[in-house]
Amino acid sequence: MIASIEIQNYRNLKNINIDLTGQLNLITGKNNTGKTNFLESIFFYASQKEIHLAERIVINDQAIDFVPDDEILSPQNVKFIRAHSSIQSLLHENSFDCFTNLITEKAVNFLKRIDDRISEVDFLADNLRNPIATFKDGKTVALLRMGSGVHRILTILLALSTSKNGIVLIDEIENGFHYGVEEELWALISAIAKDQNIQVFAATHSIDTIRAFGKIINDENEAKVPGLLIKLENIDGIIESLTFDPEELKVILDNSIEVRK
Repeated sequence: MIASIEIQNYRNLKNINIDLTGQLNLITGKNNTGKTNFLESIFFYASQKEIHLAERIVINDQAIDFVPDDEILSPQNVKFIRAHSSIQSLLHENSFDCFTNLITEKAVNFLKRIDDRISEVDFLADNLRNPIATFKDGKTVALLRMGSGVHRILTILLALSTSKNGIVLIDEIENGFHYGVEEELWALISAIAKDQNIQVFAATHSIDTIRAFGKIINDENEAKVPGLLIKLENIDGIIESLTFDPEELKVILDNSIEVRK
């Protein structure tokens, strides 16, 4: 896993240095503070070489846009899910038979939270690429024909399931989800990341996402995975970073301190 990051002259990130103590990392900040650029820089680094413990990222590159917003980049065990990425690009290379028993069980429980009509899900239906949900009234429907929340969680789950010992990057992780399920979302991601040894980096604008993240990384009842909140802010035209460990984040949330500014 990546233990530290140094980014120099990558778009608007001129000099960022962060020691990473988190397996789960959430990046926040105002618009145009470089959250997506931060994720891209990690992708550029991690997708070009094997990932070893305590590796250090050093980026020095003025890059142009390199991928459409709806495409998912997925070399080897590194996945980059953009804000509006479609699951179809992952399904070109993978199918749902990669789900472990743990992932299947937790996926079904989460899907039931998104849509309470669901009673069960068959992930191996329709050539393994289009899971079928059975509703409580006996009706069946292809999950890929359901709403944006279902699409988004299937995309995240498929990325996590195919990135063992690797990295998953998720831009605007809150897209498609009601705030009421975000705590369960982070619990799901945490459990899979721990089981599959995956380092996760996600970016958000949402205070609900930050609250849910903070609760999960501080929850004594969860199988704890180290977490870190990374805030990017523009100070006199220079993007700087601040980091908050679980205890610091708990203080921030308990006192309703606005951390996104």
